[in-house]
Amino acid sequence: MSFRLASQVVRRNLPVAQGISFAAKRVLRAPVLGKVTVAQIQTGRSFATSTSKWNQQSDNVRDVLKSEIKVESEVAADNSLQSFQEFLDKFEFTIVESPGKNLAEITKKTENGETVHVFFDVAQVANLPYDSALAESAAQDGEAVNEEDYDSLSDNFANVNVVVVKDADQSAVSLELLMNLQEGSFYVDSVTPFKTAQEALDQSAEAEVKRELVYHGPPFSNLDEELQESLEVYLESRGVTEELASFIGAYSEFKENQEYIKWLNDMKKFFS
Repeated sequence: MSFRLASQVVRRNLPVAQGISFAAKRVLRAPVLGKVTVAQIQTGRSFATSTSKWNQQSDNVRDVLKSEIKVESEVAADNSLQSFQEFLDKFEFTIVESPGKNLAEITKKTENGETVHVFFDVAQVANLPYDSALAESAAQDGEAVNEEDYDSLSDNFANVNVVVVKDADQSAVSLELLMNLQEGSFYVDSVTPFKTAQEALDQSAEAEVKRELVYHGPPFSNLDEELQESLEVYLESRGVTEELASFIGAYSEFKENQEYIKWLNDMKKFFS
């Protein structure tokens, strides 16, 4: 598996929920609601009738949620963590459980006294556009995405962060990668050394802001070619391969579905 360089990649923007339709409805309904209120006062309409309608609306939401839970649970029944065991055993990775979170992490120990951490956002990966026919065609033709095409294909990339920690002195290096699921490939975005593992791994908002302010080095493509190649080989030796890309894609679908079912159940509790 070969890495390709990414010096000017537009990071993937996750879809933003549209609120226009609700705003429009509020504007259109405002005068009508005012008339209804007046009519209710004039006719002495009881509050019990209004309450009944509100309860019915809640029941409708609950019924839809129950139906969705049934469908998603049937899908989940066909998948299990066991299906990922072959990959985990082969590359000696372990899944770090993170219930209720989008951020997933897998770790492994190396023979050189290092701990490798791989982080990825399951919601981001699960929502990547994927065309299996296109991926197969690209694999057969051996075609690579040209650097000038990155901007137009930015939606195909997901962020993957690899942090390697030396167990002896707890120093660390963080490698920010961009993964293309269709190609099963990774593109190096930046490489940043840290004096301590805490600086590289702390997930607090304050730590993330500090990391953003740290100098991340020049664009990867501006580095000496020999240094680029040596870092790419280093990553491969730590398990960053096409098989890792396949695992990230499959596991993200699995975990995102598990989190979705939990979200549906929490919603149903509220509307019950």
